[in-house]
Amino acid sequence: MAIYMINGGVGKHIAFTALIDKLAEKGEVQMMTAYPDVFRHHPKVKASYSHEEPGLYDRVPRDTDIIFCEPYYSPFVFAKTHLLYEWAKLLGIEYEGELPQWHSCKKWYREAKEVIKKIPKKKFILVQFGGGQSPYDVNQPRVFIPQGQRRAYPLNMAQDFINQFTKAHPDIAVVNYSMVNEEYSHLGGCCVLNTAYWLYPELLKASMGFVGIDSSLQHMAAGVGVSGVVIWGATGPEQFGYPIHGNISNTTNHHMRPLCARFGDNKNADGSMWVDRDILSTAVPVDKLMEVTDAMLDMKLNKEEAKGIAEDDCDCDNDCGEDCKCKGA
Repeated sequence: MAIYMINGGVGKHIAFTALIDKLAEKGEVQMMTAYPDVFRHHPKVKASYSHEEPGLYDRVPRDTDIIFCEPYYSPFVFAKTHLLYEWAKLLGIEYEGELPQWHSCKKWYREAKEVIKKIPKKKFILVQFGGGQSPYDVNQPRVFIPQGQRRAYPLNMAQDFINQFTKAHPDIAVVNYSMVNEEYSHLGGCCVLNTAYWLYPELLKASMGFVGIDSSLQHMAAGVGVSGVVIWGATGPEQFGYPIHGNISNTTNHHMRPLCARFGDNKNADGSMWVDRDILSTAVPVDKLMEVTDAMLDMKLNKEEAKGIAEDDCDCDNDCGEDCKCKGA
């Protein structure tokens, strides 16, 4: 028996689901994670445990293998391969471009339907211009400023985009994925729903698409097969992205800062000096973002009719928390 342990944010956890089918071919898959809801309803995950679950190690058999592989401490740091490719190598499987998988349940489906009623228009897109906060920290008193500023889209440009979008598409609402204590939640012309992160994949199914940065929303959308626009800055789609999306960037030199630079070596893998790029110097122009977003809306997949949320293959009808019985968690 093996339990796979993951550290990191929601997006990283969702990305990992792309590897589960291959891992299931090796044996039973169980997860130990800060975000057990990401895996709770996956048909090939037997159990999903929280790191902080009381008495967890007393319940787990002593012959259980605890498997932890951190792709951020692998050749991935040289920014030449995809995160999932290196993660798969560490786990002894082959990554062949599989997309993440998001699985919901009847309760989440019903809750998402109620949340959608709060959106002022029938058609809507989702946006995310800043990220880096755990959704469990949403009630902290301070205003959260995104830690990943090199990935964020400048606040004034985000507002300019929303202004242009709502003028060009008055029948489409803009739903802001930001949490209420984030500076991006104050953008005008859009609504902040302040709901659980595990309902957003259902909202994506009912949406016309999304516009976002390299953060959790793009991983969620890939997990439910919904295309959108991803704005890249310091990171790139070859590291964290998916071909299902329209990936746009204003630089050809986008990559994650190599770990060696964090330990005093200021050179990149190719020998060039590392320079912390200001987000304004790499930001995609608003006009270009509008052009690509309009193209997304014109795509047959999204224009004719949004997919609509649908009940998933999990029969759980209970509270999908610690008492959820469908995965034995």
